[in-house]
Amino acid sequence: MSTETPSSPKESPSKSLTPSWALSFYRRQRSPRQSQSALDLKKRSQSVSQSASPSASQSQPGGLLVPQLTSISTSDSDESPSIRSSRSRGRGSFKDMMNRLRSSSSVTLVDEGIQESDFKHIDNWYHGFDRYNQLVTTQTSPNQSYESEEFSRISNTLTKNCGGRFLHGLPEAVFDFSLLWCPAGSLTRKDSQEPSWSWTGWEGPVNFPFDVTNSPDLQSTPKSDGQLFRSEVTQYHVGPQSAPYTVRREKKEADLRIQFPPYFHAPRGSDASVDSNTLFFTAYTIPAEGFSIEQLTYENKEIPCSHLINESKQHCGVIMDFEEAISAPSSTGPFEFILVSRNLRREPLTHTRRPAVPTIHPPGTPIWDGTRFVWDQEVVDFDEEVFATGPWKVLNVVLIKWVGDHAERVAVARIHEDAWLKLSPVKKHIVLR
Repeated sequence: MSTETPSSPKESPSKSLTPSWALSFYRRQRSPRQSQSALDLKKRSQSVSQSASPSASQSQPGGLLVPQLTSISTSDSDESPSIRSSRSRGRGSFKDMMNRLRSSSSVTLVDEGIQESDFKHIDNWYHGFDRYNQLVTTQTSPNQSYESEEFSRISNTLTKNCGGRFLHGLPEAVFDFSLLWCPAGSLTRKDSQEPSWSWTGWEGPVNFPFDVTNSPDLQSTPKSDGQLFRSEVTQYHVGPQSAPYTVRREKKEADLRIQFPPYFHAPRGSDASVDSNTLFFTAYTIPAEGFSIEQLTYENKEIPCSHLINESKQHCGVIMDFEEAISAPSSTGPFEFILVSRNLRREPLTHTRRPAVPTIHPPGTPIWDGTRFVWDQEVVDFDEEVFATGPWKVLNVVLIKWVGDHAERVAVARIHEDAWLKLSPVKKHIVLR
């Protein structure tokens, strides 16, 4: 297992935070403005930790973690902090875009529902994923119709017209996009063979808030400006490791504007068996211990998005789920963030008319109001007084928890690159089910 760290032209990672530092931080007196319902994840014995995590031999904070109700103050015993929940401390939650004159009137697009016939004339994945997104967000996931004949026929049509196959409901050609699905409401794990890394393994509505094909602000960027999306994973594989199938991501389609890592090559040759719910790949990781989350509300309702706070109490990102879901008790662990991709960040355009299609969204982290993305506001991704702004500064990461020798997906999150590098990320082999 490699322990190399990613390079940055402007910055280098600082030394890794140690468990003793983290413990001393959490021994401080609780602030009166902090929530009384804060949750810490308690680290169990080292022997259990080593059997639970394939990375236990590394000198990082970690272990088998169990959330339990406690105060910030801890003893000198076996307590080790991890993701906990707390309420907002008054920091800004949303950016208002009304001053950019984004019109509240509807454009001529009309959302009349997705029909099977809508896919027959699509011949590329730029338009294909746009329509797939709308289908899954507005019809398939809310109605739990993944195994329906209609979804199967549409999948076959997209495969025939655009290329690539579907892996547990995710189109492999644009796997980097589809892997970033997020809750659009409360989700519960299905009792089935569907994996945690696909929305097909969950009951409840989902959406794709970071789909660049559904952001007019990004798509209006001239092609001469370069890519809109960067993958950080060289290859994804599905199936048993003894006979893996390499996910065939679309590399040639110019409209997708995806940049892949060096040495990425679209696989060739005969297909191996893909009859497996196991996804494995190599990615940079950091431990999730020490981070906290703060539930966001929009118009007095909780939304599936929370602020992500680092060990220095700095707002460094967002996590795309409800605070309650992420803080639910778990008998497994440890928890880690894994780097998968990043989106180009652009300021919203002026005089852009609000779309009628519910899946179209602003370029940052959009707000899901229960039925559609909000057009004139967006979530504040990080504290701009602490972290520098930049077109590629925000990383798309996945929060996972280890369960023995494999991991399960917990949520998608976005972390500022500086906060990520501070924890000295290491490269690991990830096995997701």
